[in-house]
Amino acid sequence: MTMTLDCMRAGQWAEVIELRSSDPARLDRLSAYGLVPGSTVQMEQLDPAIIFRVGETEISIDREVASEIVVRPM
Repeated sequence: MTMTLDCMRAGQWAEVIELRSSDPARLDRLSAYGLVPGSTVQMEQLDPAIIFRVGETEISIDREVASEIVVRPM
């Protein structure tokens, strides 16, 4: 079962499956944070901003970007 990052619950872990953005700059920025297919993320919070962890890095993104990141819950 897959879902997008914005559908995760706080505390939930997932593996990144796909980044669906067609914006090369956005893809470069996300990969610079370590957010690439195969990476593991942990959701920290969903409101007011989406904050999650990739390794030791805490990342905050808006819902539009989060809706383009496909994950598989662990």
